Amino acid sequence: MTKTSTSKQSANLQNNMSPLVTDMESDADLDLFYDQLKSKLNALIVSPQDETIDRILAYSKSK
Repeated sequence: MTKTSTSKQSANLQNNMSPLVTDMESDADLDLFYDQLKSKLNALIVSPQDETIDRILAYSKSK
């Protein structure tokens, strides 16, 4: 006859839940990081001056 049992550590729900909490915390950290990154990337968006557009068009027509 085989005797089986479950260890107290694997049956302890609280210990099994702690990695999930860590994952949620890391997701929140990632969301915060990407929110900060988005604002900095939006600051890089630049509207070119008309003179710059004219130079680009003139260059493309000359080729």
